[in-house]
Amino acid sequence: FTQATSNTGPALDWMAETFGPYPFEAFGFVTSRQIRASLETQGMVLLSENMLNEETVIHELAHMWFGDWVSLDSWGEMWRNEGLAIYTTLLWQTRENPASLNGYMDGVIANLRANDTGEPLANPPPQRLFGHDTYWKGAALLHTLRLQIGDEAFFAGLRTYLTRFGGRTASDADFQAVMEEASGQDLTQFFEEWLR
Repeated sequence: FTQATSNTGPALDWMAETFGPYPFEAFGFVTSRQIRASLETQGMVLLSENMLNEETVIHELAHMWFGDWVSLDSWGEMWRNEGLAIYTTLLWQTRENPASLNGYMDGVIANLRANDTGEPLANPPPQRLFGHDTYWKGAALLHTLRLQIGDEAFFAGLRTYLTRFGGRTASDADFQAVMEEASGQDLTQFFEEWLR
């Protein structure tokens, strides 16, 4: 447990610097042998003992911003919660060598193309709501968006999204509007291609 959670403080500080202040008063963990999954609630992460690793801890910590502070208008928009948590984890893992993320994401995108499910990222079938596409295609969308609009606009857009919709829900259209505002670009075609 200690090894898996040892970087939580530095990661929380890094996320606060990247996305804006931690939105809750406390943060903690509970471990369980009974479930074989990990999940978060506001200020608390439930970690399955078979998933005690830094990657899971960072992923669930990212949900404090993306999922708990700003929630979804619809379950069908789950890509934003899970894609942002995956992408945040990858940003954390490559923070010492940010250029390495591009090569890694090239591989992710190639894998997604080779194994395309043909299902829309927005509103996937209920049985695949928490499927591979939701997590990884969501992360690929975010990385591709970042490359298209640039780092400054991308991170400014995320901070605006969290400030504007913090403590309530947001839709895919809200997310797109914030990213268009931050970048000064019309992203209709981009989101249409990725989500539909």
